[in-house]
Amino acid sequence: MGSLIAFVTWHREHGMLPDLVPVLGHLIAFFPIYSDISGGATVTAMDPGLIAEHVELLKESDAEFASFFCASLYEYMHFLRHTGRWSGTDGSHQVLHDVLYHGILNEKFS
Repeated sequence: MGSLIAFVTWHREHGMLPDLVPVLGHLIAFFPIYSDISGGATVTAMDPGLIAEHVELLKESDAEFASFFCASLYEYMHFLRHTGRWSGTDGSHQVLHDVLYHGILNEKFS
């Protein structure tokens, strides 16, 4: 949760989404889900494949919600990279970037 406090500070200067409250709501709700689907892996090195599967499930029930979820996670992913908190590989960061970007647009991704 410490990274969320740093994220709030970072968002004030670098945030792309105008309202932080729903973004935080998405992140706070998602982190335990990610822990469950990843077997306890850290959110500082999110698995793009797991995120893609989660986004596809969200899109099936509510495409607009899925798009906003992707925008929230996209912003958090940029925070992790910008502040040196991303602990995954450069390649996985790029794939996650693509997954979330296409998720924002409700486009298909492989």
